[in-house]
Amino acid sequence: MFKNLSKIESRYLKRIYTSVVEDRRQITSGDLAKIFNVRTPSAIDVLNKLEKKRYVKKEKYGYVTLTQAGYNVAVELLHAHRVFEVFLVKNLGMGFSDACKAASDVDHIFDKEVIARLCVYLKKPEKCCHDRVIIHKGCGVKNR
Repeated sequence: MFKNLSKIESRYLKRIYTSVVEDRRQITSGDLAKIFNVRTPSAIDVLNKLEKKRYVKKEKYGYVTLTQAGYNVAVELLHAHRVFEVFLVKNLGMGFSDACKAASDVDHIFDKEVIARLCVYLKKPEKCCHDRVIIHKGCGVKNR
């Protein structure tokens, strides 16, 4: 699905999106380093890769923002992540934390068609197990 993104890059994009868009909080490379339990230079390396791919932009004072392309990719990644999470919790009985970890390991490699079919199978879930909205952009399923 996102052949040009590594697992860690996809995690950073999802986290930037949830912080900036959903939680309405600015985020810095230092914040990301703490979240992912790495040193700040390591977080900056990932951000530099994402910036080179034109998914993020580093602003004054260290704030990180999503470009339009980054926003679109983050929405697709979170759609795949949250739909798969719902599947793991509802159909396989996994706990929220385990389902989230498993979804993070594979959400960036799912084919859009697989996720769209899973969405329909799950009757178009509106929220994930963490009570976050699932945006059905680009999967052929309209939000209600």
